[in-house]
Amino acid sequence: MIRKLLSFFLCVLLLSGLPLTVFAEESVPAVIDQAELLTAQEEMELEETALSLSGTYEMDIVILTVDTLNGALAASFADDYYDQNGYSEDGILFLLAMEEREWYISTCGNAIYAFTDYGLDRLGELVVPYLSEGDYYGGFSVYLEELNVYFEEYRRGFPIDRYLDSYSPEHREDVVYYEPKSQVTIRSVLPISLLIGFIAALATVLIMAYSMNTKRKQHSAVDYLKQGSYHLRTQRDLFLYSNVTKVRRQENNNHGGGSSVHRSSGGRSHGGRGGGF
Repeated sequence: MIRKLLSFFLCVLLLSGLPLTVFAEESVPAVIDQAELLTAQEEMELEETALSLSGTYEMDIVILTVDTLNGALAASFADDYYDQNGYSEDGILFLLAMEEREWYISTCGNAIYAFTDYGLDRLGELVVPYLSEGDYYGGFSVYLEELNVYFEEYRRGFPIDRYLDSYSPEHREDVVYYEPKSQVTIRSVLPISLLIGFIAALATVLIMAYSMNTKRKQHSAVDYLKQGSYHLRTQRDLFLYSNVTKVRRQENNNHGGGSSVHRSSGGRSHGGRGGGF
């Protein structure tokens, strides 16, 4: 009887592990280096970072390098690759095409809202200098680092585009972990405190002196009329003229949160931006 129970529990444990095994085998890669721009060690490190971010923010993060687009547009190539290779509804893909010397970032699902057009342009500006110099690992590392900042602020509902310059890698530590360089002492505060006290006391005295003077200059003859001694017999409202002022409506420049959205060949909505390097 005991052996049967042990066998039964063993079967349950094995069966409960099957879905995990299947999921691990069917998981899609985060870094696909078809152009062979990265070493095996670099590719592994980027893969681990991308998968860690994906697990934290529940969005697929993909880096794809190819030798050529074979005549396709970078946007169409990136969108279709993301749609056709088993990635989730929410995610972002960075495409690098070597023959065309083009890069493109494709967003899908919630990633569209995390990255505005302006944000994607600024993200590209941070990465392109590394790509132009052939430092592909450095460029992708900075890219993943910035994704972490964007996704974290998006999760907190913070408009990061407005403060994007403060999040550049070389200045981020100074901005986030700012500490005052000088300490406040009694000697430095005492003169300011005395000055504030003197101004407050002077203002109080002036207000009291002003309130004691009850004589006021009257600006209208009505104030001198005896109440009930004057009656207005006729009263009319005459319309004279009107002024109309027209102001041109300013166009939205997408600096605050706009995202251009298009549809891929499969019908899924995507955002994205790209350029040369």
